[in-house]
Amino acid sequence: MLKSLSVKNFAIIEDIHIEFQEGMTVLTGETGAGKSLIIDTISLLLGQRADTDMIRYGQKKATISGVFSYKNSQLDELLERFGISKRNEVVITREIQENGKNSIRINDSAVSLTMLKQISLKLADIHIQNDTFRLLNPDTYLSMISPLDDLIYDKLCTSYTLAYAKYLEGIKRYDHILKGQKESQERLEFMLFEQQELNNLHLESGIDERLSSEISKLENYDKIFTNLNEAYEKLENEYFSIDQIYESASYLKKIADLDPSYQNAYDRFLDCYYTLDEIKGNLSQQIRELDFDQEELNRKVEQLQMIDKAKTKYKKSVEELISYLESITLEIDMVHHFDEVLEQAKKEVIVTYETLKKQALELSSYRKRLASKIEKGILKECFDLDLENTRFEIRFQDILLEDPFQSSVFLETGIDIIDFMISFNPGEPLRPLSKVASGGEMSRIMLAFKSYFAGTSNLSLMVFDEIDTGVSGATAKKIAVKMKEISTINQVLCITHLPQVASIGDQHIHIYKEIVNQRTTTHYKLLTLEERIEEVAMMMTGDKMSLYALEQAKEMIKGK
Repeated sequence: MLKSLSVKNFAIIEDIHIEFQEGMTVLTGETGAGKSLIIDTISLLLGQRADTDMIRYGQKKATISGVFSYKNSQLDELLERFGISKRNEVVITREIQENGKNSIRINDSAVSLTMLKQISLKLADIHIQNDTFRLLNPDTYLSMISPLDDLIYDKLCTSYTLAYAKYLEGIKRYDHILKGQKESQERLEFMLFEQQELNNLHLESGIDERLSSEISKLENYDKIFTNLNEAYEKLENEYFSIDQIYESASYLKKIADLDPSYQNAYDRFLDCYYTLDEIKGNLSQQIRELDFDQEELNRKVEQLQMIDKAKTKYKKSVEELISYLESITLEIDMVHHFDEVLEQAKKEVIVTYETLKKQALELSSYRKRLASKIEKGILKECFDLDLENTRFEIRFQDILLEDPFQSSVFLETGIDIIDFMISFNPGEPLRPLSKVASGGEMSRIMLAFKSYFAGTSNLSLMVFDEIDTGVSGATAKKIAVKMKEISTINQVLCITHLPQVASIGDQHIHIYKEIVNQRTTTHYKLLTLEERIEEVAMMMTGDKMSLYALEQAKEMIKGK
């Protein structure tokens, strides 16, 4: 349940803190007093997007905080998965800043809006005034009958989604091949020319840098040869021999045991000897291997020029040219072996289609079983809401699954397209709900849905913003009783203008506004019994208090 709500600088709310009770809480007050603002703040705590226009004029930020108690193991698992500390309560805080930066915290942990929305699905359900119009839009019906806490349903949906993604990938590849064949045939001759041109360059990674280095060596042959010889001669000539270093070391070896410094000098002499001997050997080998070939130089220069020309022509580096060559080679191969490539893609589509079809039918079958239960449950709720003669059916559109390449029959949610069919009067045929229901009937059907799912979910709070619109008299009383019944399972907060609903609540909060220092501010008052009687009496009469209305209000409240 929602235990408390704190709001600062939100629209015309300056600073309020409301403590809520279990059961049914009614909120009443004049139009524009701020009743719906209270619902808006709760909606923000449950994941509604924030807007800087919500900040009270003249303030830099708005803050909303709510404390929820709950008993839902799935919510515990979700909190643990998101790394949020588990407590006996969930404390949600949202801060809206004028610079557009917003923060969301749950139990002092920063979370994203997506995370908040997932958590809120386990906490509460809010019906705002426009929600009833969802019954006018059949596109929303599937989501209305989807269960919130059904692990089997969730698993079926996940399996379908994964199969759907693989199927779409196969269809996309198949279509690409079909489309690409025509384009590839038209540019085959050009691709073959490019392929031959690039193959003649014998491209490999870094070839341009390697050729540049080899050309530089060939062009500087004399300089390299001269300096290598000079370096070698300095290490081995009639005046100096590396062997002399070794001989010097042997003299030190004879006295090494007399002083550690002689041993150290001996070791260093040997290191120098072996190092220089290795360098001398390398220089000798390089001199022997050094060769100049004018034809080789010309060939390498010509090859590098052609590579540079290709880099300029294609506007690509050597690595990019290699990748491009692979790409057009594959495309040429696809043209030459189109039938085999297409056949393989076709087989992949058929395989993924069969998997998707199986998952879709399993999901649809489960939904139909759920729909059958929902139909019975909604009819029972309708009977309680003064719609005794109602007939209700969740009708599934027939779908033919015959063509693996007809992807349009599959939707993100499955293959099911449904309509709510209803008849309110005996002898009348079933017709689409969106076309035949009046405003009052729409309100009661929506309440029937809310009431049915309240009993099948683990939510701790249900909020109704004028769900009783369009009804009066005995029907209003039945709506009041239904909301009271829901409050035995979930905490209920409802905004109402009906005395029948206001009188049956466990807690009555009056919302009003005042003008102080030329600023309008929303306030609230938790009504006492006497104040409740007066409020309900005023709701009955409109603008004048009467003894009859007071007596009626007293009877309604005491007889709830």
